[in-house]
Amino acid sequence: MRDRREDLAARLAALRDVARQAGVDRLVLRDPATLAWLLEARVHVPQTLESACLDAVVDVVGDAPTLTVVTNAIEAPRLHDTELAGLPVEWEVVPWWQSREARLPSGEGVGSDRPDAGTADVAGAVVARRRVLSGRQQQLLAQVCRDAAAAATRAAQRLTPQTSEYAAAGVFAQELMEAQMDPVVLMVGGGERPGRHRHPLPTGEPIGRRAMLVCCARRHGLIASVTRIVSFDPLTDAERDSYANLLQVERAFLDATRSGTRLGEAFATGAAAYAEHGFAADEWHRHHQGGLSGFQPREFPAHAGTDVVLADGAVVAWNPSGHGLKVEDTALVRPDGPEPLVHDPQWPWLEVGGRVRPDVLVR
Repeated sequence: MRDRREDLAARLAALRDVARQAGVDRLVLRDPATLAWLLEARVHVPQTLESACLDAVVDVVGDAPTLTVVTNAIEAPRLHDTELAGLPVEWEVVPWWQSREARLPSGEGVGSDRPDAGTADVAGAVVARRRVLSGRQQQLLAQVCRDAAAAATRAAQRLTPQTSEYAAAGVFAQELMEAQMDPVVLMVGGGERPGRHRHPLPTGEPIGRRAMLVCCARRHGLIASVTRIVSFDPLTDAERDSYANLLQVERAFLDATRSGTRLGEAFATGAAAYAEHGFAADEWHRHHQGGLSGFQPREFPAHAGTDVVLADGAVVAWNPSGHGLKVEDTALVRPDGPEPLVHDPQWPWLEVGGRVRPDVLVR
């Protein structure tokens, strides 16, 4: 795997190209997803905020771009010793009671992904770079996905029908965090709840005969989206058929996902597959079907009108659902089709369309 410093240098070179195309000498980066992409680091303190604990200034004047991290005196020592240890960055540190904005360049000659008056808007160009993972980041994401899948397996094995949804979420969170991943999304739905509530935040009710475990787990800024279903009774024939049909819907999404394809076309192909496999034609109206991922759980829900063209090395996470069931994976986009990354050999699996897909775990 390429060294982290080498990969950072390559990203800074890409940002230099963005700056030159925009006709500016410096870039101010403030979007948390972009900062995570640039630094491969945790850039948050509260995960609920849409702002990071640091900003980055990239100066492209000179032989090589330089990177300055702007943060406060609380965060600087931790960032220096942990998240950014060993990286060639310069530091601009402000007292915690002062705003960082005053230390950020603005106006003519400056571009930003969150521009103010007089600053060039480079958000679109930066996001386009961010959407394509480097070889190193692809390897890191693959490991995050494997580890998140294994954490789901361990969590499911610890549950009983009497476990409350909140307790099940706690078990899942423990497994993820012990594997050094942050659960940025965590849902558990017991019994029939996943059919009624497509985003089942946990309650105090027992999970009952069947539970759906959902997480978006983050490490190095990269996110693995995972859904697993555990049943404490054998599935009925109708349930087994529904799950098999849902995997065929997912297959349609995956088969249509390849570099050079418009994301909206891949979505439309998958959405049309519901009616072809025993679901209501408008089943996809009841839940978004996923979309671009990577450094966010989803950049936005894909739909038929989405004009983004998929690139080799982009990340998607589709999540078709129906009849109280859901299947979800994180995959790298390739020219000949997607490469699903979420797999644990300890979880029961099926082969669908030449791909290994998760089955329902019956305990």
